[in-house]
Amino acid sequence: MTYVETFQKNDKQGWVQNFAEDAVHHDPANSPANVGREAIARFWDTSRQLAERIEFDVQDVIVCGDEGVLVFTIRAYGAEGAGVAFNAVDVFTVNDDGLIAFEKAYFDMATMRPLPA
Repeated sequence: MTYVETFQKNDKQGWVQNFAEDAVHHDPANSPANVGREAIARFWDTSRQLAERIEFDVQDVIVCGDEGVLVFTIRAYGAEGAGVAFNAVDVFTVNDDGLIAFEKAYFDMATMRPLPA
């Protein structure tokens, strides 16, 4: 399964398996790195507590060699159904095994907008 599919299906194990054992993950980009699958799994636990359901609306995927970007809108919904949306770009480097070795997530929370229930 892919990065987006596993995240949307709330498949923690599948999502973490997208990363190399020693991957470096920054989300948001200016935050301290989560290094390794254990730290990335802890990030998952923290981020998934923020919303009942999270959806990615992917606008573009651009790949150049072992690097790529994912351009998307993220929609996060609470238990009552209302939510928020904001635009984001994830930047990746993939290793020879096709696993994410490095990721930075860019977004501006000032652009967050409400979504009706």
